[in-house]
Amino acid sequence: MIAAGIFFLYAVVKKPDLVAVLLFTLVVSDINFNLPGGLPLRTTITLILFMRIYGEQSKLDYPGFFSNSLTWHMIFFIIYMCLVSMMNGLLDMALFKEFLLCFISSYLAYYYYFKSKGHAILKKAMILGGLICLADLGYTYAFNGGFPVIRVFYQFVPEAFAFNNHNFFGYICGTCFVFLLSDYLTARAANKYTLLFMPAMFLGVLLSTSRGALIAMIIMTVFLLGKGLLSKTKGKRASRILAITVVCVVLATFILPIATDVLGIKSEFLETLTKRLVDEPLAMVNKMMGNSYKAESMETVEWREEASNLAYNYYKNLPSNDQALGIGYGGFLARDVGHGYDAHNGILLIFIELGFVGFLIYFSLVVSFWSKVRKWKISSPAFNSIVFIILYVTSHNKEITSFFAFSIMGSLIGEITYAAEPREEVTEEDQLAAFANE
Repeated sequence: MIAAGIFFLYAVVKKPDLVAVLLFTLVVSDINFNLPGGLPLRTTITLILFMRIYGEQSKLDYPGFFSNSLTWHMIFFIIYMCLVSMMNGLLDMALFKEFLLCFISSYLAYYYYFKSKGHAILKKAMILGGLICLADLGYTYAFNGGFPVIRVFYQFVPEAFAFNNHNFFGYICGTCFVFLLSDYLTARAANKYTLLFMPAMFLGVLLSTSRGALIAMIIMTVFLLGKGLLSKTKGKRASRILAITVVCVVLATFILPIATDVLGIKSEFLETLTKRLVDEPLAMVNKMMGNSYKAESMETVEWREEASNLAYNYYKNLPSNDQALGIGYGGFLARDVGHGYDAHNGILLIFIELGFVGFLIYFSLVVSFWSKVRKWKISSPAFNSIVFIILYVTSHNKEITSFFAFSIMGSLIGEITYAAEPREEVTEEDQLAAFANE
């Protein structure tokens, strides 16, 4: 610990970029615990890094964080969450600190986008965070046999132990997969090492058995590859990804059953994966289409539907002022509406906790991101990641208002601001020449 402390102080003074990678990795993988003295790890590193880089802003020639209307839109949403929570008696120091850290996370992501002229810092953190989540899942299957997920860092910090929802790990790995895929397809200079990490993120989604993450990842992958195949500049990369995908699927189809017998992998594990990732989604589709389906194939899908119906009926019966303004961030659990469980519908949860007004503020921000991305013709990994998270929360909860989401937003604001700056235009011929040299 002494050696780690000395190295951290050295990094703060000489290599603050390493501290940024560490912080964003902790945010992505949701690792936090109290340091000696009771100081929260993430909060301490966030504030130290913020103070370290605050004086260096003037040395960088880039538009200030507060010079962008998107920044103020995001800040207004954070302030709104704070005020609505205060009106409903939910705002304490812990929640206020959470809102403040969301803002600082987005600020740091914006700063490091301009410092590295891209998403390099965030990308490294997402790769490391995704690998940590994959390691947690592998450790759980190896030593616990199944869920709940037992995280590796608990072995070193046992007092931080908590039960983790396995879907979280699929959400993180799925977001990282979409980010890496989009980055590989659109970067001017393709980093082929990115391809090495994408299978690991895909495996993380599978091991998490998160249906929401898998379906959202498939939708985004089909969209991005389809768009890439139709592009003159991205077609070669998209074809490469598609070929690798086909080979992996074929190999998995034929080799996995053989490996199961030869290596003695428990068939119950594969049966669980098949049930959760194939049987249950197919049964749900058949139910929605009015076709017959096997009731025993639904299991957890059924109670998620019940949870959403409960939340919807609760929202309908709220007083009109609560429908408009919300019951406060965290109000769904505070009022025990779901009898100990959340709504399992992130869009509906925004309506309940932040009201129709909060919903408009948040999704008008997303629409603003979309319009700016289209206006400046940006193929943004950060924006695609936000879209993935929105798709994911249709069966989950507050991922669209997490530290991770606000960090992505900060980097996205930086990307949009950078694209809006006047510079020499890159022609299609230049892009074709750059891609042809790969």
